[in-house]
Amino acid sequence: MTAIRRNWWMLLLIAVCAVIVMASVIDDHSAVLKKQIRLIPQKGFYYIGILQSDSLPEQGKMVAGIKAALASRGYREKDNIRIDVFSADGDEKKLDVQAKNFVKDKKDLIITVGTDATKACVLETKSVPIVGVGMLPPESNNFFDNSYNLTGISDMPAVLNQIRMAAKVLSLQTVGIIFNPKDEGAVIQLNLLRDASEKKGIHIYEVAFDEKEDPISQIEKFSGHVDAVYIPADETVLKSFDEIVKHLMKLGIPVIGENAEMVRRGALLSVSAEYYRMGFSGGRIASELLDGKKKPYEIGITKQIDPDWIVNMSVAKTLKKELPYDVWQKARKLYLYDGQAARP
Repeated sequence: MTAIRRNWWMLLLIAVCAVIVMASVIDDHSAVLKKQIRLIPQKGFYYIGILQSDSLPEQGKMVAGIKAALASRGYREKDNIRIDVFSADGDEKKLDVQAKNFVKDKKDLIITVGTDATKACVLETKSVPIVGVGMLPPESNNFFDNSYNLTGISDMPAVLNQIRMAAKVLSLQTVGIIFNPKDEGAVIQLNLLRDASEKKGIHIYEVAFDEKEDPISQIEKFSGHVDAVYIPADETVLKSFDEIVKHLMKLGIPVIGENAEMVRRGALLSVSAEYYRMGFSGGRIASELLDGKKKPYEIGITKQIDPDWIVNMSVAKTLKKELPYDVWQKARKLYLYDGQAARP
């Protein structure tokens, strides 16, 4: 012990030197990775690949927004760009194969829609510029560490705002959630819901969804236990979404949807990014790269801001729920199921 006390300064010096050496190694590695990334060369025609994780309506809206933004910046299909769009329909093997194909075909730029598509492309290349749209934020997943060829716009569910809004419309003591425990994004949303509900003093009733079992029998577990059910953007659950919502309506249980598309399909309400607008933002980032003046890591990854409050008025009427004045003033009110036009 005496020797340690006597030489404490030497041990401290060794530790400091080790930290400095480690930081230098990391910086050198980062510099090597950044050198692999090129500015997109300026030419008369560009080849772009868009890879979707799934054929979900919200992802389709992102793709439409991406194309519109590119066109607004002078990058129009057949004129000076060719866009190849591929959807993997939730199949990881298809994602991996198409990511390899895009790299093999020497695309000038790859645009990914969804977290899984982004992961597949980042895993395949560290040099081709990638614009990720609608992916989970990098800080929620270290998978994207050192991906200096990646930029884009992330989509983090506004779970706390969704619970706050729902608490204004509903009397919430217990909220149910149905989720696929194998889906990374769904588990992240589960943890966000736990945190948000704890802040509001609300209990959580969790049901792990099994796609091999009957969806209705799993939904029945909520009966008599919850005041509302939160449904995350879980691709496995979404395949049975219409059936799930229909049965919950029979039970008189409102659905809090993770996104606006769910409200259009029968959820009561949501606080959600507008996906066409998100895609448009991603398309503007893509156009910056095509201009050849910036590399992806010089732009960075941004977050979608100013989410919309959305209410399905037909569902509110069926459930006999009245909107408080502040919700009525702020929310987009969808009347689609009454045969009326939705308010923009």
